[in-house]
Amino acid sequence: MKGLKTSLGVLVFCFVFQCVAYGAVKIVSPPDKVYVKVRKLVLVGLEDDPKVKAVEIKGVKVKGKRKVPVKDGAFSAVIELSRGLNKVVVTDGKSKAVSRIFYLDNPKNKRKVPKGFRAFYVHKYVGLPDCKTCHKIKRGSFKAITPTSAGCSNSKCHSNMGKAKYVHGPVGAKVCICCHNPHGSFLPDAIEREGGDLCYACHQAKKKEFAQEVVHPPVEEGECVACHDPHQSSQRYQLRGKSLQDLCFQCHSDSIVKHKFLHGPVAVGDCVACHKPHASKNEFLLIAPPEKGAVCFECHKERLEEFKRKHVHKPVAEDCNKCHDPHGSDYKAQLLSPQPKLCKDCHAKINPEVFKDISTAKYDHKPVKEGKCTACHTPHSSNFRAQLKKDLPGLCFGCHVDLADYVKECKYYHGPVEEGDCDACHKPHGSLYTKLLNKYFPPEFYTPYSEDKYALCFECHNKDIARDERTTTLTNFRNGDLNLHYLHVHRQKGRSCKACHDPHASVQPKHIRTEVPFGAWSYPIHFTLTKTGGSCVVGCHKPQRYDRVHPVKYEH
Repeated sequence: MKGLKTSLGVLVFCFVFQCVAYGAVKIVSPPDKVYVKVRKLVLVGLEDDPKVKAVEIKGVKVKGKRKVPVKDGAFSAVIELSRGLNKVVVTDGKSKAVSRIFYLDNPKNKRKVPKGFRAFYVHKYVGLPDCKTCHKIKRGSFKAITPTSAGCSNSKCHSNMGKAKYVHGPVGAKVCICCHNPHGSFLPDAIEREGGDLCYACHQAKKKEFAQEVVHPPVEEGECVACHDPHQSSQRYQLRGKSLQDLCFQCHSDSIVKHKFLHGPVAVGDCVACHKPHASKNEFLLIAPPEKGAVCFECHKERLEEFKRKHVHKPVAEDCNKCHDPHGSDYKAQLLSPQPKLCKDCHAKINPEVFKDISTAKYDHKPVKEGKCTACHTPHSSNFRAQLKKDLPGLCFGCHVDLADYVKECKYYHGPVEEGDCDACHKPHGSLYTKLLNKYFPPEFYTPYSEDKYALCFECHNKDIARDERTTTLTNFRNGDLNLHYLHVHRQKGRSCKACHDPHASVQPKHIRTEVPFGAWSYPIHFTLTKTGGSCVVGCHKPQRYDRVHPVKYEH
């Protein structure tokens, strides 16, 4: 009923606007100084004098008699125009009304239309209608307009109207005059109002919704019918197109769906899952701000905790679109580019030393070589530094399972291992040195001693430990003042640190290995630590003891 009342107001306004004077005969349609493109049309008018029973039409051909009856204050007749200018005169004997109508039979002759004449759109002639089809007589007059169901849709005219799955309310109620003026209008299709104003006549509440910062261009331009069929559609809300996505692609490029990996809503054509169709306070008509992933978390609520850990990836704190394409991509998770390249685009500037390690590496870390940054790092947030998936031991031992099993069985840990600081000795991205070591360490079992060869060890340990053959301060591994470290490394076939020590952990004190690799074989080591020294039983020499307080005499 609200829509009908609104349309009533529109129609009354139209009629009053077109009538020339009160208390006389008036021509409602067509009005004065217009041009039309139909030859045969219906002339409609009003007569205010209740004593007048007929009016006479002059200046044009009239179907039937020139004198037409006045009934309940209204009259109508079918007239036929001549090419060019026609002057229609209607008289009741006391007053007259004039309407100058130019019949434009050919668009090429539009220049012949007199200046000041406006285009007037009328329904093509299909017969003289009964006024009661659209009007109800009230107090014996047609002047009080009360819309009623019209017979516009029948077997001869508009037969398909109202038969689609979704029908506009006025169409379903057959109240066509809610939107169309049956007598004609200055607007195409004889509609009552221009652009969005026609829709707002009923949909007034939408005006407030549309008054936001970002407005969809069709809405801003009042082109509601660019997206909605004003009559009916197979789509909800009388949307045009075969589907919602098909409608959007009538303006927007369909390239967003031509990717290997698509965002769920895009894949199913649900554009309004992320975008508001009319207006929004957010850019791109988004349903929520893109900052801090607010729009994404409208759906991905189950993953919210994944983004709230101690260390948050900077793009996550800013905008998910820094890494992901919201529509689709040729890369998994709709990434903007392949994983290593995507990470490098930012981190080459933020962490240049990391990418120097990668580019100059002679020894590659497998995940890095395969471009799998997320094998070690979580892309969103983490409770561990550098957004690692786990703490360093948990992360490293996740792949190096044999080493993990060995370390778990040990009692004595190397300091960095005990502190979980794997990168104290190793570069996780790539290295110039074997085992991804931070600095050089001799890979050979036998090697002449030089301080530079053990730069890695000497980052923490005393670099003078093997400097002097005799000492009482540089090391506890001595027999009296004989430096046994010096003895092992300063010889023709000097031993490296790992000949005796395991770099990670051991079941024996001082990280003494349980076996010494020797070619295709290995020899066991049994080490016993005492308060003032110790003993060593090993395959490379006969059992030996050492004592700092009571030196053992060695046989040469």
